Amino acid sequence: MEPQVFSPQGMLLTAIIFVVGIVVGMPHTALEIATVLILVMVIGLLAHVKLVRLFLRSLVVIPIAGLMALLVPLRLVNQWNTEGLAQAYQRGAPQVFELIITPWMCVLVMLLLVALCSEKDLLYALERLRVPRAFTLLLTFMYRYASVMRAQLVAARRALVSRVPDLSTRRQVLLYGNLAGSMIVRAYSRGERIHAAMLSRGFMGYLPRLARQDFGVRDAALVGTALLLGVAFVLL
Repeated sequence: MEPQVFSPQGMLLTAIIFVVGIVVGMPHTALEIATVLILVMVIGLLAHVKLVRLFLRSLVVIPIAGLMALLVPLRLVNQWNTEGLAQAYQRGAPQVFELIITPWMCVLVMLLLVALCSEKDLLYALERLRVPRAFTLLLTFMYRYASVMRAQLVAARRALVSRVPDLSTRRQVLLYGNLAGSMIVRAYSRGERIHAAMLSRGFMGYLPRLARQDFGVRDAALVGTALLLGVAFVLL
């Protein structure tokens, strides 16, 4: 695997600065929106990221944000009571647009970060940015054992379907509730055994990392550029 041009902590810090600048810099101009899109496309092309899939995945947030944004103009109805609901939505259209485009740009930036950094790199970046070790360690174990618990859940569901294929929907809901409780007990018991095994092998409260990538000059230039753009988003 080729080494990354930027360190994980540099890319994570850059994404955080961009998100903060996008959120604080509301309302956005067409130039700001175009700048974010161009930067995402350029970085994605340089990193060989599938931009079509990236943009399609970012559209998931639009229905959620749009539903909340459409409720905002309703508070204007009392102010223009004689003009009605249509006039309220006409006056509140810029706010609706901002409440949709802002979370979409934030999600787009974070999806690009996830495409550039693996889960291990992001956890390492959080640790290097002095996030409390207990928090990063908890996220590490959640990432490592989520697939294990998912496999156990799939196996339990397959066993249930193979034994009672004609079970009614009501009985399935009840059995899935019991299955969820059983999975919690099994997860707790397995976690105790794993923790005891780790302590017996010399676990010191952190997981070692074979390859470390420190914050360098390129990362400083990347973060500085992001900071300048974030300040420009807020002031313009």
